[in-house]
Amino acid sequence: MTEKNRTLAFDPDHGSLTLGPLRYLLLRPETLSDVQKGVEDRLGPKSAEYLYAAGASWAVGALRRIQAATADSPVESARAFCQHATELGWGRFKLRAFDPENKKITVQVSHSAFAGAYGQGDEPVCHLIAGAIGGLAEELFQMPSSCLEEMCQVQGNPSCLFVATGHDIAGKEAWSW
Repeated sequence: MTEKNRTLAFDPDHGSLTLGPLRYLLLRPETLSDVQKGVEDRLGPKSAEYLYAAGASWAVGALRRIQAATADSPVESARAFCQHATELGWGRFKLRAFDPENKKITVQVSHSAFAGAYGQGDEPVCHLIAGAIGGLAEELFQMPSSCLEEMCQVQGNPSCLFVATGHDIAGKEAWSW
């Protein structure tokens, strides 16, 4: 695993599964897909924002724990994050590009648990992963970031491709008359 001294442990007395000090919940991807489809049914396109935000929040915490356990460079932290997501069963994450000058991160995910459970579709559906990669960029570049899923397995692609970009808004007008 990516963090030091972590072991997977099930405590039958408490019904808990922990990895190091953190509690986890085993959940089949189909269950999360059903939740996602239900939210989409009720909120339409807005549902992607909620899943994205959840992924970004998770990523910031995960990256901070990884960085606390290792003193790696930003690119090595990004690789460790990808390994961590892979080990958690989200899919096979591979850091394709890390460009700190242009504030961009590109991650390819094959065998996405989310796309695999979702089925076929016309639009990308891995909003939780997009949020995670966006949160990764935001934390590493220390600036607001966005992430687009440029390819998704539900569209018949062999893998999903995510590109996150940091947005330097310091000193810029937030609004105008």
